[in-house]
Amino acid sequence: MKRKLIILSILTFSFGAVIAQALPEETNAPIVGEAADESPEYPGGVIEMMKFIKANTKYPQSAASSNINGKCSVKFMVNPDGSISDVTVLDGLKNCPDCDAEAIRVVRSMPKWKPGRLAGKAVALFYNLSVHFSPPKK
Repeated sequence: MKRKLIILSILTFSFGAVIAQALPEETNAPIVGEAADESPEYPGGVIEMMKFIKANTKYPQSAASSNINGKCSVKFMVNPDGSISDVTVLDGLKNCPDCDAEAIRVVRSMPKWKPGRLAGKAVALFYNLSVHFSPPKK
């Protein structure tokens, strides 16, 4: 047990040293994270974002045959220029990869956002969002 703790401690220290060496003291690279002084904002706010998602999401045919409903959680980057990138599914709809693909498509089609800010500078930040799917009403 003691030997395992010593090895784990050495590995942890080594990993920390590698990270410290990989980061330059001063850089002009954009800061990437999940928290800032100001969060990214969709143009017009959350209600306008919900309207955009509702208007632009197409319920997949493959989901209609199984009467699938639920939500697909996605994570994406709002870049310092407000553009969207790195869209990934965090928690998709079971048995509906087309729903996951549609959620990604809709998020990628969003207009530029107001970027998040840290210490007065625009920064790249992650944003999580759920896209809801339900069969169209007849």
